[in-house]
Amino acid sequence: MEEKFPARNYKENVLSDCFADAKEYFLDAYLEVDYAHALMLGEQGIITETELKSLLRALRAIDREAARRADYDGSFEDLFYYLQREIARHCEPDTAGRLHTARSRNDIDVTIYRLYLRKSLLRLLRSAMDLRRVLLDLAAAHHETLIPAYTHTQPAQPTTLAHFLLAMAENLGRDVRRLRSAFENMNYCPLGAGAITTTGFPIDRRRTAELLGFTAPTVNSYGSIASVDYFTECLGAVAALLVNVGKFAQEFLLMAMAEFNVIRLPDGFVQGSSIMPQKRNPVALEHIRALASKALGQTLGVVTSVHNTPFGDINDVEDDLQPLIYGALRDANRAVSLFAAALGAATFNLDTLGRRAGENFITVTELADTLVRRESLSFRAAHEIVAASVRRALDAGGAITFEIFQGVFEEQLGRAPELTEMELTEALTPEHFVRIRTIYGGPAPSETRRALAVEREAETRDELWLGEKSGNLEAAARRLERLVDEKLA
Repeated sequence: MEEKFPARNYKENVLSDCFADAKEYFLDAYLEVDYAHALMLGEQGIITETELKSLLRALRAIDREAARRADYDGSFEDLFYYLQREIARHCEPDTAGRLHTARSRNDIDVTIYRLYLRKSLLRLLRSAMDLRRVLLDLAAAHHETLIPAYTHTQPAQPTTLAHFLLAMAENLGRDVRRLRSAFENMNYCPLGAGAITTTGFPIDRRRTAELLGFTAPTVNSYGSIASVDYFTECLGAVAALLVNVGKFAQEFLLMAMAEFNVIRLPDGFVQGSSIMPQKRNPVALEHIRALASKALGQTLGVVTSVHNTPFGDINDVEDDLQPLIYGALRDANRAVSLFAAALGAATFNLDTLGRRAGENFITVTELADTLVRRESLSFRAAHEIVAASVRRALDAGGAITFEIFQGVFEEQLGRAPELTEMELTEALTPEHFVRIRTIYGGPAPSETRRALAVEREAETRDELWLGEKSGNLEAAARRLERLVDEKLA
């Protein structure tokens, strides 16, 4: 015998899970949409004042906690129909049915998805800005702190801790701008697009957009339903952030190794070993890296899932996919928030960093530059002299002495250098190396202080933006509730 809808297997593998996800993510959003749509229908004269009040009372009577506890029993298709049934329990069935005038599950769904996603995105923005602030605060205290910079995982040149941290903060600033842009493009309301071609009823899409705290309605109704870039753009920005966070975490994990020993996390962010009493495992940094990788995997999974799907069929991007989007943002937020807390509590071994800034011949680029200026040589010739001096010093088991340098210089050029021993010594110090690199973007303290001031200005602008957007959403929610109160008073 042919099974009636829903077939048991379809119920077990699709509808039950989708109902559970919808209760978790969309119950409040569904009801916000219902309130906004009902108020607009009343204002437009599409339903009577009596019908509007009856609908608002029915919506108010819905027990949200009972709805969250409800099990899927197959007597309704999804949360939409469950709520329709609950509304009909609290008012005339014919009146309850009027709430669905001039709308479809399609435009409801793509609206509630945005309602939930924009809040998640603002939470992630808050955490990203907190992490940037921690980096900037640390940089402000370390303009003069010398450290070795690495390329190809090998000691390269001296820089400062401020320069290193500002590089990460600058990356995060771009991440914040990308996330802001994603929010701005997402914050348009599809409600009123209907199934895909709007409606013949005289609805006011701008009004429902306003009531739900959107910037404006989306424009083309076909694109309102079919387009998915409201979340793919968001996930692209999140993915870029996560790649940065993973790279940053790897840097600090290396710095925390006993062999490096230049950063120390406090006890609250480390764990011991069940067998090795001496261990201080930097598990917070490991979890940051793991969470970022997990979230990145989810973002890539979502984008792959919607690639080459039909433009007009939104089933591919609905119930099964939306929770993965929110999981990606949740795990991204966990990683970034934890990073800010752990790094803000960490301390640096400044003596070790300062010592290593002068080891492994990492200042000799400046010696080559000095020869170009002092001896009027090409950089190639100066590079060969310095490279030969490094090899000879390594063979001797020590540093470059004036005697080593002078001998190499005379062998290669057939004359004595004009560079003095004092000038050689200064050229090889990490302090001198950093101090003269005042070029825009360089590590000189004067330049990192300028760069920090620029980042602080961006920080202030971003804080104002986040406060405005968060405030707009909160104000819209309060305004919607107040309008309902006034109608029912």
